[in-house]
Amino acid sequence: MPEVRRNLGTAKQAAAIAGVSLSTPRVWLQKRLIRGVRVGRNYRYDLDDVAAMVVEYPRADVDDRIAELVQNAPEFTAEQINKIRLLLHATPGSGGDSDAA
Repeated sequence: MPEVRRNLGTAKQAAAIAGVSLSTPRVWLQKRLIRGVRVGRNYRYDLDDVAAMVVEYPRADVDDRIAELVQNAPEFTAEQINKIRLLLHATPGSGGDSDAA
């Protein structure tokens, strides 16, 4: 059976293609989201698989949708505003109830 040539590259190349940190391609490899091979102590990542992981989202559409939702949202009640304040000032793991009376 003939060997299939793959477009392999380093973690740095893979991260640059996807616009992610250097550790992300290895995580994707461990989760079997992309293919790769071990070469000595390092890995070579399938750059075609990495490119397929990149999904472009039209940011303008997202911003427009957020603006629309905010514009059409009902006014907050005083109780809702207080809950939001508590959540914003809560310490991690406190559940937001640390300031509640």
